[in-house]
Amino acid sequence: MKQNNKNLTTFYAASGHLFMHMFAAFYFVIVLAIEDDWKFSYDELINLWFLGSLLVGLGAIPSGWLSDRWSRSGMIAIMFIGLGFASILCGLSSSKILLLSNLAILGLFCSIYHPAGISWVVNTSSKTGRALGFNNIFGGVGIGIGALSSGIIIDYLNWQMAFIIPGCLSLMLGTMLICHITSKEISLKNIVAQKFSENPPSGDYFKIIIIMLISITCMGFIFQILQTSLPKVIDIRLSESLALSTTSIGIAVSSIYIVSGLMNYLGGILADKYSEKFIYILGILGQAILLFIVASTSSSLLIIFALMTVAFNSSILPAENLLLAKFSPEKYQSLVYGIKFIISFAIAPIAVLFIAKSYELTGEFYYLYIGAGCLMLIVFILALSLPFSQKKIAT
Repeated sequence: MKQNNKNLTTFYAASGHLFMHMFAAFYFVIVLAIEDDWKFSYDELINLWFLGSLLVGLGAIPSGWLSDRWSRSGMIAIMFIGLGFASILCGLSSSKILLLSNLAILGLFCSIYHPAGISWVVNTSSKTGRALGFNNIFGGVGIGIGALSSGIIIDYLNWQMAFIIPGCLSLMLGTMLICHITSKEISLKNIVAQKFSENPPSGDYFKIIIIMLISITCMGFIFQILQTSLPKVIDIRLSESLALSTTSIGIAVSSIYIVSGLMNYLGGILADKYSEKFIYILGILGQAILLFIVASTSSSLLIIFALMTVAFNSSILPAENLLLAKFSPEKYQSLVYGIKFIISFAIAPIAVLFIAKSYELTGEFYYLYIGAGCLMLIVFILALSLPFSQKKIAT
């Protein structure tokens, strides 16, 4: 019997992350061509993705449960096949109701990746932090490729093929993964890394769960605040002094998030070398301090401090996922990641509400950022009471 091939696992995990984010984002470009073809308004057509986007989050819980009970690699194979068929059906849709239904199926299969894929990476890699950081890069790449490929295919062919071609590629990857599972080059049975086989005393679970839930919720809230408000903050504070155009602001924000993606990988390397708890609490404290600085900065240094804030937010995600793996009962690990994804998904509209209300009341975001900094200080104090994980096993 062949051992699980780590290189193949890395390839399919990274490809799965890329494809999941590509399929969850490419409709935002394709809808522009459907609008011209079907002569429906943009708001009518963009609302067709509402149910699909909802299922991307809600489907994470059953996907995590199935991954734990059956197979993480098997669930990723199902994701590839399901995304492929759903995307092809979207391309063949001839009415709004059919497109709504098929986009909902697409969203449901997108929900598989995070609970199954993260747990798969965590348990099949030796340098886990680095593997998580590397894998996380492909989420952002998927969003970019989805927008770029859709635009090119629509320009040279049509919007139907912008669904069908990626769908065929996903079917091909799914078939390849099934072949590798069948040939036993990739294990169908869930692999449990030895470093995650022991958990904290059962009496500590409740305290750890509460702290991690609060921390994950607040981290997601800060991420959404930064992602949504930064373009407007730069516009308000720098447009006149630096004569920034809309394009320049877009480039500045894109650069911030490209660098933060690379910092995710660096954070993974650090999480392998040092205590995950130390990396995690240091990143939370760094965000708190930087949020206070960003709140009151109106010079060109704003972009640098904003980049540092986003980088701290992004770079501690591998440490967070490692802490979840070590503090979760092994048989519920994928389910825990599913719950994390639900929380991250659900906090977005709350963040948007705070941003809108802040701008309505003050025409700025100073108090919002000060409040966000105070929130991270509270999380920092709570996170200090998390238990230190066991010593790392030499790799």
